[in-house]
Amino acid sequence: MVKTYLFKKHGLMLCVTLLGLASCKKDDAILPSSDNLKAESTIGAAVDLSESAMSVGSIQSLLSGSTLQTGIVGHPFGSEPYKNISAATQIKLVKGMGMNWYRIGTLVTSTGEVTVPKLFNPLLEEAAAGNVNILPMVYLRTMDFNDTQQESYAKGKTLGANFAAKYGKYFTYYNLGNDLELDLLLPKTTGQSQAHYDRAKFNVTAAYLKGMDDGIKSKDPGAKTMIGAGWLHYGFLRMLEWYGVNYDVVAYQWYSDMENAAPKAPNNIPDITLKLSSLFPNKPIWFTEFNYRYKASYTLEQNEAAQKEFIANFLVKCRNNPQVKVAIAYELLDEPVKSFQESNYGLLKWVTPFTAFKNKISATALQLK
Repeated sequence: MVKTYLFKKHGLMLCVTLLGLASCKKDDAILPSSDNLKAESTIGAAVDLSESAMSVGSIQSLLSGSTLQTGIVGHPFGSEPYKNISAATQIKLVKGMGMNWYRIGTLVTSTGEVTVPKLFNPLLEEAAAGNVNILPMVYLRTMDFNDTQQESYAKGKTLGANFAAKYGKYFTYYNLGNDLELDLLLPKTTGQSQAHYDRAKFNVTAAYLKGMDDGIKSKDPGAKTMIGAGWLHYGFLRMLEWYGVNYDVVAYQWYSDMENAAPKAPNNIPDITLKLSSLFPNKPIWFTEFNYRYKASYTLEQNEAAQKEFIANFLVKCRNNPQVKVAIAYELLDEPVKSFQESNYGLLKWVTPFTAFKNKISATALQLK
C-alpha cells in the first residue's frame, strides 16, 4: 500500500547521513590488507559477470525501465560542509539528481526525541513538499556492552518504541544502527563465520536490536526494519536471524576496494548482489552505501573518472538483480574538513567552500540530475 509522506511512505531506500553531532567514519570500514584475512569457504554460488567497463550510453540503456530506486547519504546535522546548506537546498539537490531517498543518521534520546529537532523538523517538511523519502538511521545510543542481554533488550525496546511513537507517522523504513559489526569482529577474521565475532558483545548487540525491532513494531505495526553490514561481514546478519531478530531488509555497504578484492581467491565472489541473494533469499536487499575510494596516486580527474565508472557498473549489477531494491550512494557533498578518503565521496564538489558547488561527472554521466 502506497502511503503519503505525512503519514508514511512506502518506498525503497536512500543513502545515509548522520543526524546529530556525530558522523560516519568510512575510514573505519576500509578493506583490511589481504595478508591479515583468514581464508574461509563461502556459502552459495555466484554467477560470473563481465567486469569490463561499459559505455555511459549502454549503462543508461540498461538502467532505463529498471525498477531499482536510488538515493544519497547526507550529513545535514553535524558536518561543517552541510551547515550552510539549507534543508530546502539539500532536498532540491536530491530531487534534482533523480533520487527520491535521503538517508540520514538520527541521534535520539532514550525518550525517542531527536537531539536536533530544529534541524530535523524542517528537513521532514521540505522532504514532504519535494516528495523525497527520508530514511532514518537510528543510532543505538543507549546500548552498553556491560549490560546483560535482558537489560540490553529492554533498552532497545524503549528507544525503538519511543522513536516510533513520536515519528512513526513519517516513516515506513527504519535503519537500525550503522557499522555495528565492526566492534564485534575478532582480529584477522573476515566476518563470514559466527566464529569471527566476539560472542559476548554480539549477544548484547543482538538483544538490543531485537528489542529495538520489537519496540518499533509495537508502536508502528506496518514498520519495516533493516540492519546492515559491509565487506564479507554477512555472517553478522545471519547470526542476527539465528538469534531471533526479525529485521525485514538486508542493508549492505560496498566500496570499490571491496569490489576489486571480492572476486579474487579465496573469496571468489564476482557479484556481491548475487552472493547476498544466495544467503538471504527471502529478504529484499538495499545497498545503503556504495562509492569509489579515491587513490592518493591519482589526479583529481583520474579519481573522478574512476568514481563515475565504479558507480555506473555497480548500478548495473544492482539493476540486474531484482532482489536489490535500492542503491544509495555515499554521499551528497564532499567534506574537505575530513581525512583524504572521507573528504572525497561526494557527488558534488566545492568550487568555493562552503558557498558554491557543482556536480562531479559521477553525477552527470548517469543523468542523475
